[in-house]
Amino acid sequence: MIRFDDVTKTYMRGQHPAVENLDIEFSRGEFVFLVGASGSGKSTLMRMVLKEVAPSRGTVYVAGRDLSRIPSWKVPSLRRDIGMVFQDFRLLPSKTAYQNIEFALAVIGTPRKVVRRLVPEMLEMVGLEDKGKRLPHELSGGEQQRVAIARAYVNRPSILLADEPTGNLDPATAEGILDLLAEINERGTTVVMATHDRAAVDRMRRRVVEMVGGKVVRDEEQGGYETPAPVSVISGNLPDDSAHREEHPLDDDDLVADWDGVPEPIAAEKADGGAEGEEPSVVTVPSADEDSAARRGADERAVTDEPGAAAADARGTAEDRDTDTSSADDVLDEDLIDEREARRVREAERFDSDFDQDEEELR
Repeated sequence: MIRFDDVTKTYMRGQHPAVENLDIEFSRGEFVFLVGASGSGKSTLMRMVLKEVAPSRGTVYVAGRDLSRIPSWKVPSLRRDIGMVFQDFRLLPSKTAYQNIEFALAVIGTPRKVVRRLVPEMLEMVGLEDKGKRLPHELSGGEQQRVAIARAYVNRPSILLADEPTGNLDPATAEGILDLLAEINERGTTVVMATHDRAAVDRMRRRVVEMVGGKVVRDEEQGGYETPAPVSVISGNLPDDSAHREEHPLDDDDLVADWDGVPEPIAAEKADGGAEGEEPSVVTVPSADEDSAARRGADERAVTDEPGAAAADARGTAEDRDTDTSSADDVLDEDLIDEREARRVREAERFDSDFDQDEEELR
């Protein structure tokens, strides 16, 4: 139903990718929770499914279709088969609950007879059959979200994307929204829900996909919100800090993305002394006298070192500076090229403007 093949999305050159090397598939009729800290890539994943943004690399397939091959004029047709529910409802404030649902049908040219049948059915399904004439501000938060779900589902889409639909709701109301989404899923619709709602994930026990720094680090059937996996940020096992993730990338040996269910295997191996047959390493702390003697020895070696070693260090430092300078020069050259191009365009526009003005005065 939805497939990502080695997908990477970078919004601006030089930035860390919002989504990186994404390889994942959501099958028809699945209910999937997308979890992860803010900025982990959940919303970007959904926007790519809707073809709001295109991947920088890789291919996204929806309902068997390669989205990169769908022209822009066919995108509305694609989105008719995808419902979207937002955290902030996004209802039309000047239209009633009935009219908000009706609007989703009207924009695709649904006959009036069909509209008069489908809208009451949707209001009944979400439990608002007696509130169709109320404006959004006359409804509670939970009721507004029910209208939003009815509007997203009225065309019977095969995919329903929900971006934190319970984020603004109290626990009891959120539970009702989840039951409604589960009912829609039971009717055959694939539901992908991005959430920070721990109670919802733990109660429903569906497939859980966790993202960290744009990568999928956990994919569990009947999973819970938290996990002992060492790569999980929301479980507190990895700091929620982008700088830390830059210094310790997720593909490091100590942070295996395809976690096998055994808590921190590498840490456990280190604690047991390494591989079988190896003696565990013993860390000794030097005494104050030993530490002082070691420092004196180091100082003496630094003074009596051969001049060649110092020269080699100097050459290495000079080479590093040359490399850094070369990189900086490359960037500067690109900036100068961009600036020259921008200046050329401005001058051409000014020339065209002056030419048009002279021609007008001659006439």
